[in-house]
Amino acid sequence: MSSPLSKKKPVPSPDMSSKVDIPIILITGFGSFRNVLVNPSWEVAKALKWYVEWDRPVHIILHQMPVEYNSVNTKIPEYWLKYNPTLVIHLGVSPGAKEIRLEKYAHNTNYAALDNLNTIPENKCCICDAPEEICSQLPLENVCAFVKRKSSLPIAVSDDAGRYLCEFIYYQSLYIDSKRCVFIHVPCLDENKFTTEHLAETIQQVVYELLRHVEPLPVLNSNGQYGKQHNTTKIINTKPVTLKS
Repeated sequence: MSSPLSKKKPVPSPDMSSKVDIPIILITGFGSFRNVLVNPSWEVAKALKWYVEWDRPVHIILHQMPVEYNSVNTKIPEYWLKYNPTLVIHLGVSPGAKEIRLEKYAHNTNYAALDNLNTIPENKCCICDAPEEICSQLPLENVCAFVKRKSSLPIAVSDDAGRYLCEFIYYQSLYIDSKRCVFIHVPCLDENKFTTEHLAETIQQVVYELLRHVEPLPVLNSNGQYGKQHNTTKIINTKPVTLKS
């Protein structure tokens, strides 16, 4: 478990009616699943909004995602359209990780692990008729090298997002705009090194550096959508099975 957060004075959300160009950052974390009752990704997400002090104006929007394919499949495209975010940060936990991991890409198929509702996507696929692999267009290697010089926590670029809800949500966002999203895996919390505060402070440095590289916001078309047509994936119910580790 992590040491308790020393709560800082909340910073009021900036006035979005202002003409100042304030970055809109959508941050998601997951809820409980399997034997993870308190998901570190959501604890870190909350800390990024309520406990970390930002030295420049940002507008952070938080959403906790249930570990359910159907919810991710419907909500993520909705959030992109609703908020038109400058940057999207998806957070998830990797129980065996010994470092923060910036995920490089996500796959479209082979989602065979059951979610919290004992469902998997139809054909084990994320988005119908879409590329098998999409890579983030953000310079993650450079961002990682920069943050390493500023943080005491280990951080690395990863090429395996896990083929579960973490990779599923990442593919959804990469398909919409691969130039303004990243998935970050965090380790399990502990009392000394990987505390909620330390993880949030390091990821804050990642966000600062990513904001230097995102392109101007995309323009929605006349239908209120981005250029790509998002094909909804059907979710099928299955009976619980014993999964291989």
